[in-house]
Amino acid sequence: MKTLIVPVSGGKDSQVVLSLALKTGRPIVCVHQNTGYDHPDTYAQIEAMEKFYGVKVEHTISEGMFAFLEKSGYFPNSAARGCTQRLKQLPFANWLKEKQFTHENSEIWFGMRSDESRDRASKYGGITDDDDDFTLADVAVYYGQNKKMAQTIGRIPVKLPIVEWDTAQIFDYIAKEGSPLNPLYARGHSRVGCYPCLLARKSEWQSAGKDPAGREHIEKMIALEDKWKAEGNHRKFIKVHRVWDVRDFLEGKDVRELANEECGYCSI
Repeated sequence: MKTLIVPVSGGKDSQVVLSLALKTGRPIVCVHQNTGYDHPDTYAQIEAMEKFYGVKVEHTISEGMFAFLEKSGYFPNSAARGCTQRLKQLPFANWLKEKQFTHENSEIWFGMRSDESRDRASKYGGITDDDDDFTLADVAVYYGQNKKMAQTIGRIPVKLPIVEWDTAQIFDYIAKEGSPLNPLYARGHSRVGCYPCLLARKSEWQSAGKDPAGREHIEKMIALEDKWKAEGNHRKFIKVHRVWDVRDFLEGKDVRELANEECGYCSI
């Protein structure tokens, strides 16, 4: 019997996937792709989920968001999104290898949904549990970029058990189950994870700008931007955001919304 690997973000979608996975009676391993850049409430939510569901959530090891920024010398944006590969995909690949998971002994259940964005609808819409040829390398090309990885962890089959669920169904399931819900949703966030994601919508930045943890992260990025400018960093992407001055979010100023700004790339 293959082990079910459930990546747990601390958000609502992966929470429902974990609940569904537990009902199968199969062996389960949970893992959080830890960037060191989540909100404290998200880490607390993961602990609450461990207690409620009776599981242990392992954590991948990454260099951390701010160490990544210091080394790379730029801020991730729609043209250069290296953070996902360095902070999520590479550590996840290392974790899978360390645990000796392969297509022969494991299966990964992700919480992506087609109604989250047009990109995800195009990529994941129509995928069913009968699609046995959908693999980790299909989710992200990184896992199939070299022959060795493509033939090992890249071949691990992937299931998307809630791909056709809508947001209302997700919240309704959690409410009926009586399980803990990440409190960030009640404070205006539609998604949780990197706090804030550099490609998130205006509303996410606005909420982060009012939150102590969000303000701390934004202030650190502004300090890094100022440092790079003072040092004469000539790289193209040394502004925290390619369009907005994120200082406006700390000051409560209004900024214009950008079309299709939310990142769907780091869905895992």
